[in-house]
Amino acid sequence: MRSSELRCHQIFQMFFFALLFSSCFALSASAQIDTDNAVAKAFLQNLRDRGLTLTHVGPVTVDNDVLTIRGIQGYPNADQMKRFKIRDLALAQASVLGDGRLFVGAFAASKFEVDEPDFNFTADMIAVTDLYLSNANDQSNPASNLTTSLYSTAEVKGLLFQDRSTGQSMPVERIRIHFDVNNGGFPITASIQVANIVLGRSMFAPPQQQLLDELGLSQVNADIDFEGEWNGDTGVVNIPGVSVVLKDLFSVQVSLKLEGLTDTVVGHITELAIRDNVIALDLLQSAAVSGFNLSLVNEGGLDDILEKQAHQHGQSRSAYIRLLTDKAEKQFAKIPERAKQLEFTEAIYSFLKKPQSITLSATPKAPISLTQILGVSAISPASIISLLGIALHANIH
Repeated sequence: MRSSELRCHQIFQMFFFALLFSSCFALSASAQIDTDNAVAKAFLQNLRDRGLTLTHVGPVTVDNDVLTIRGIQGYPNADQMKRFKIRDLALAQASVLGDGRLFVGAFAASKFEVDEPDFNFTADMIAVTDLYLSNANDQSNPASNLTTSLYSTAEVKGLLFQDRSTGQSMPVERIRIHFDVNNGGFPITASIQVANIVLGRSMFAPPQQQLLDELGLSQVNADIDFEGEWNGDTGVVNIPGVSVVLKDLFSVQVSLKLEGLTDTVVGHITELAIRDNVIALDLLQSAAVSGFNLSLVNEGGLDDILEKQAHQHGQSRSAYIRLLTDKAEKQFAKIPERAKQLEFTEAIYSFLKKPQSITLSATPKAPISLTQILGVSAISPASIISLLGIALHANIH
């Protein structure tokens, strides 16, 4: 796999490892383990190179190619108020590679916890396949050809986020992440699913809390799905589907296609980001939008929301819809093309009258560079509609 591919693979994985493994795999061990197992020693050395202190390491056993550690506890060197612990840790099909990296065919951890004075995070189970852990030389070089970690799949079950300062908590049933690299090259495909995020009433502002009360909801359950593919050779990024579903209310769905993001361009952007430098706009000159869709879909709650909002304004639903449509029509009057004004107004009215779905789409005749979009939007925002070929349609299946 080429260096730029690895750096970009790292970006796709950053969400997962920032959340879970920055604590688990960033260790400078003070606890001692009495073992002659080469994999265990390599794993512990990898932990020592990463900036935490281990205060407890449980017994190490090996059974049928599975290395098990019965408990790990520790804290980051930079902040001893943060603590983490893992009840059990298992590494299967693990080996030390010739370049010093550690490969783990299957990694599993149970009862993972990060605890801070104002925050607590727990996960019942973490499972990762095809995990590569870089060596000390790779970690010290931010522009290294090797990323900090690579993996194929990851799954976390039974997550719970707790904010002690506010008393709020957010359970998440499951997170699944999958990467597929075509024979070590392009394209790279990725999928992420976050299932059953529970948003309690207290997490919303008072107006939204009132609306939830009127709808008879004590909480909102949400799902997130993402699918995407990047080809660094052609520079095409295709994201056919991103959806955020608020169950029994509505969902937001997005698709996007970009061109010009070759491995060279993304490599430069990644190096600047690693060094906390501002990304130069000229790097985005070749990046262009070739397609975009944004949809709002009724999942069962929009009719009730419109009824409640109309009641709050002391109007019938039909009168309230007319009011909202008139307000939208005044905003659309800024659009130069009269036909587009009518198209947008009709779409809003049709959706409010019968809320099934409404979609904003961009289909430019040719890919439009991001720098051109930024320039036109700054000078003449309304011109973006014709530049990108923007359309608005309601209730189209």
